[in-house]
Amino acid sequence: MVDQFKEKSDCNMVDVWLRGTRIEKEEWAREKQDLIRDKEQLNVRWRFSQCYCTSLQAIVKNKVAEKSRIWIVVLCLIGVLVAMLFGVVLKMK
Repeated sequence: MVDQFKEKSDCNMVDVWLRGTRIEKEEWAREKQDLIRDKEQLNVRWRFSQCYCTSLQAIVKNKVAEKSRIWIVVLCLIGVLVAMLFGVVLKMK
């Protein structure tokens, strides 16, 4: 009788251990899937940030180029005005 109880107790302990192991493996599998999902989301965010930064760099580059062109035009106009003033001054003499 005692041997039967010991055997049954051992079987129950093995069952409990197996259930615990199975639950633990399921939790690890879930955690692994969560980590994989997080990694994929980080990759998507990284690619988005790279595209966004590239776009901002292009915008800034265009703005700088546009400002430099405006300054060139302004300087040319100033040069034309100075040349015209010299022409008028020299013509008056």
